[in-house]
Amino acid sequence: MVKQAFWLVALGIMTLTPLALVAQTEGDTTQVDAIQCWRRVDRNAVFVGERLTMTVTCSAVETDTARTLPDQTALEPQTIDVGPFEVLDGEHFEDIVNGPYRFFQYHYTLRIINDISFGQNIEIPPLHIPYRIERRVGDAPALLGRELTYILPPEPIRVVSLVANAIVDIREVAPATFGSASTRVFRANLLTLLAALFGVLAVGIVALGAVRMSRERRGGAARVERRLPRPLIVHRALGELTRVQQATAEHGWNIESASRALAALRVGGAVAVSGSVALTTVDASTQPREGQLRLRHGLLLTRTALVSSSLTETLLAKRLEQMQSGEAEHPDAVLAGDLGRGIAVFASACYSRDGALPTDELTRQLDTGITALTRLRWRSAAPVRFATGLLAKLRLKPTSKEGGAQAQLWIH
Repeated sequence: MVKQAFWLVALGIMTLTPLALVAQTEGDTTQVDAIQCWRRVDRNAVFVGERLTMTVTCSAVETDTARTLPDQTALEPQTIDVGPFEVLDGEHFEDIVNGPYRFFQYHYTLRIINDISFGQNIEIPPLHIPYRIERRVGDAPALLGRELTYILPPEPIRVVSLVANAIVDIREVAPATFGSASTRVFRANLLTLLAALFGVLAVGIVALGAVRMSRERRGGAARVERRLPRPLIVHRALGELTRVQQATAEHGWNIESASRALAALRVGGAVAVSGSVALTTVDASTQPREGQLRLRHGLLLTRTALVSSSLTETLLAKRLEQMQSGEAEHPDAVLAGDLGRGIAVFASACYSRDGALPTDELTRQLDTGITALTRLRWRSAAPVRFATGLLAKLRLKPTSKEGGAQAQLWIH
């Protein structure tokens, strides 16, 4: 009998007070609404077809003794009813729990399109949110109350007219004028001309590729490249010297290391005094012979070339002497002199009869050659060479006889 009386009392409480719960906060009890919702729109007046956003936020009470269970299906973007507005997009954010409340929020993008709402106030209809209250007393099983409905009031929106009040439909875009048609014709002709030019260019590129492929298939002689950026050649020679330096630091000097260093110094010396080296384009699988450096160049179409030079110390000195002017020395004379001494030392070591290698002298000349090629790589760039030559001419250009004498005295 006592148990039956307990259940009757609990059922009576749920029936008499369906819209209120008791929230516990720090030992005190406060009667609050089981669920509350708020609606907010970003504007109060819109044009036909203009988008507006609507946010619906609700709070539901959740305590140890009572819990509100709202049916959020009516708020989902796919099922919410806001006619005559249509839902373009919607999002449900993650719920937030703060004390005895659980907050959930939906965000929608709406618009209205019809021909009868100009200049009128259109209401976003009320929202009906079903919910139930689950109560728990002590250790007894939770009791689920009957289904209730929370009604969110409607929200009025003013629809601004874009046309006169007597018009009952939305007019189409105004037709283009003769001036607009002329502009479009000129633009079309210009684009057609550009397309023709690009087409001719594409045909020329295809023809050039076909000719090159035909020559390669016929197997002609190896093609010699006459021009290649000087900094690229010097960079390759400098890289070879750097690798020789690393190898000799680990395993010591031998004839092969000395020969590799000699080839790199000859290439660097040739660039310093004349800027020209022997460069032959070969297949990627071709192995370099003694005295040649393997060089890969090109960004889109990578090619392989063999770089070499037969420069000796004597030829370098003669070439440098020929390039000396009567008033100033060659700008790379110091670098060329250092490279010439290195060529002489490494040539003597490679071609000596007894095969003895002066390791200390080779190491010293290798370091000197790396320093010289590092400077030469920067000085061999076209802008630097142009500026250096222009500066030398300005220094040597006399304005009078006295000025010429002073210039010669200053240089020497």
